[in-house]
Amino acid sequence: MKFALLFLLAGSALQFDVTDARGKKPSGVAIEAGAPDADGWCHLSVVAKGKGDPVLIWPSDGLAKAPDGPEPIPAIVIQRGDENALSNLHVVAAIATPILLGATTLDERARETGFSAAALSKAFAELTASPDAFAGGIGLLYANKPVEAADKLAQALRERQRQLTRMPSEIYPAAMLSGRALVLENKFDAAAVAFMAALKDRPSSEAARKARADALVKAGKPDAAEPILQTR
Repeated sequence: MKFALLFLLAGSALQFDVTDARGKKPSGVAIEAGAPDADGWCHLSVVAKGKGDPVLIWPSDGLAKAPDGPEPIPAIVIQRGDENALSNLHVVAAIATPILLGATTLDERARETGFSAAALSKAFAELTASPDAFAGGIGLLYANKPVEAADKLAQALRERQRQLTRMPSEIYPAAMLSGRALVLENKFDAAAVAFMAALKDRPSSEAARKARADALVKAGKPDAAEPILQTR
């Protein structure tokens, strides 16, 4: 009972730094966190008091876990179809993330966010020139340039792991994307390490578990992969 109560308190205590398509703090918009799962991750939902059609696009999977420091968790909420979003590299990268992770398709993400698939694809392509490691890596990965993407995404992962306040909802997608780029580069041992970083923050993630096991098999280490697949 005490353990469950602590988990509930952790979920209710989550604080968010919410920004919109312009990178500003939106008025009349808040994020609520549900009860945490076994790994401490909470489902998020947008609470809007005003008009409009807000969409939570970051964290891209709608999940967050308490950070290990006092800073609030970054979150992005845009109004569906707000064209300002497509000129904000952080927003565009957030929209692209679940597509590159195989959690959704371009067409599904277009319907969800209120943009055309063509407009999103063009915005993703423009990320390749971004000086931001995460956004640039996403653009390069979308452009099917895994070698360049792997370097950028590895940098983005290191930056997130070295923060004074480590944010699981920032580290997990960076680790998964880094691993995906490394797999495409045929660097399977390095990919397995990246996926392990994702599993460290979210041990119950089927996607991270399967990705790490697949990477180990391709690296010629099937014996190391077997216990990972058996763990639930």
